[in-house]
Amino acid sequence: SHDNRLLFSCGNSLDKKMFIWDTANGFIVGSCLMTPDSIICARFGGFVKDIKGRETNRYQFATCGNKQIALWKFDAKTGTFEHDIINTGWTVREYTSIEFSRNKEEFLYTGTTSGDFFIFQIKNKVVAAVVNVCALGVTSVQAIDINTIACGGGNGTLALFRTDGPNVTPINKTMLTGAVNSLQYCEASDLLISATDRGFIYKTTLNDAKTYLHSENHTDSVVFLAYPPKVSDRFASCSADGTIRLWDVSEYLVTARCIALNAGTPLCLTYTDEVVISGWQDGKIRMFKSEDGSSVWQIDNAHKGGVTAILLSNNYKFICSGGAEGEVRVWELRSRQMISHLKEHTNRVTKLYLFNNDLHLLSASRDKALLCWDLKNEKRVSAHVQRMGGINSFDVVPQQSIVLTTGQSRKVTFWNLKETEPVRAIDTSNLSLIHI
Repeated sequence: SHDNRLLFSCGNSLDKKMFIWDTANGFIVGSCLMTPDSIICARFGGFVKDIKGRETNRYQFATCGNKQIALWKFDAKTGTFEHDIINTGWTVREYTSIEFSRNKEEFLYTGTTSGDFFIFQIKNKVVAAVVNVCALGVTSVQAIDINTIACGGGNGTLALFRTDGPNVTPINKTMLTGAVNSLQYCEASDLLISATDRGFIYKTTLNDAKTYLHSENHTDSVVFLAYPPKVSDRFASCSADGTIRLWDVSEYLVTARCIALNAGTPLCLTYTDEVVISGWQDGKIRMFKSEDGSSVWQIDNAHKGGVTAILLSNNYKFICSGGAEGEVRVWELRSRQMISHLKEHTNRVTKLYLFNNDLHLLSASRDKALLCWDLKNEKRVSAHVQRMGGINSFDVVPQQSIVLTTGQSRKVTFWNLKETEPVRAIDTSNLSLIHI
């Protein structure tokens, strides 16, 4: 509610119940069956006004859904509800967002899937105006002041309008990245905050109607992180949303985005000051520039089923990659030709590690094995196998003689590369470690 005393919640079309909560003590102060049967959006709108325009002690709020709009009156002392269905006339729409006008709440603004918004007069509960905004629906509406409202569209449109009762005049339109799912006005700084389904948050200064990017993030699971060598204020992240983002931790900003169309999820990467080399779900290895995220080259059919691990050599002359079917391959960086194929794992390769001399390679897999390879002679020189559970990740101590592994066995295991049996194991059965 406008005074932060009440909270509205509702169930789905099967539950058909809605509740009003007291935010001070967490108790329910009222409940009833939903109207409409399936509520998409709800919004409080101050106190109910009497016939002379004076505020009463009853709260008002509106709900929309199932092509209907209901206007409610709620008495917090008695827990009683009253509601009326607003007459929309011959016009039928699916409503997606709802907002009361500022000050006296004389009008109700509702966005629709048809790309327009309706203005309803609350006193008579009839349509006062219909305003076209954009394509793909009006997904959010926000009243800024008595004479200004903002609308966000499914095609990324952010539109500002000047209102004088039911009369509406466009002020400005801006295109954002992604559908505008939410709008919020910050009165203290006179800013309009917009959030989109692509993970971007924008701020709009209302005195000049200019829009700036405030922050951004992934929109799905983050599956991999990597830092450049000996750098701690920058890192790169892979996400199931199909993007790689390069981050500057000192300012919490994204400096570049790496995108490949119809490539699935980026599964792994190695990050340097100049390039990002990444492995993708479609089985390709791709290189991007660290400066702007532009594509440099790609290796087709690097691994069947996806590239699950990748590593750049210390001398920057070759890369090593691991695949979903257990192959470990070495690629000459300049020609992008495969120069070695190592096949002994029987399951997904989870991580690779090169020793300082670039002659020996460690590979871990979900087949429970940690293998050491001689790249010069293209053969395995040692094998360490867990009794239970695949290896999710590992790391090597600075002296490069002890390896720590973790995985599905829920243990942190210490291995001496000169011995076949583990030196020590720490049980973490109450956790599920996926990286080390």
